Amino acid sequence: MTGEEKITFLAVCGKEAVRRGVKAGELVKAVSAVAGGSGGGKPDSAMGGGKDLLKLDDALASVDDFVSNKVK
Repeated sequence: MTGEEKITFLAVCGKEAVRRGVKAGELVKAVSAVAGGSGGGKPDSAMGGGKDLLKLDDALASVDDFVSNKVK
């Protein structure tokens, strides 16, 4: 979601994802950092933001890498 020069990220992870090591707070923190921001939250839900709209595609692309590194 984008709006007024900012990006907002939201992640929700089910019980199975959390059990396998994919935690929403860690995911949002990593994705937000790619877009020049920060974020965090609980293992099952988290929010964050970014400032660099030009990095939005890179931030979203980083989700696949994050998940594949957590789930073996």
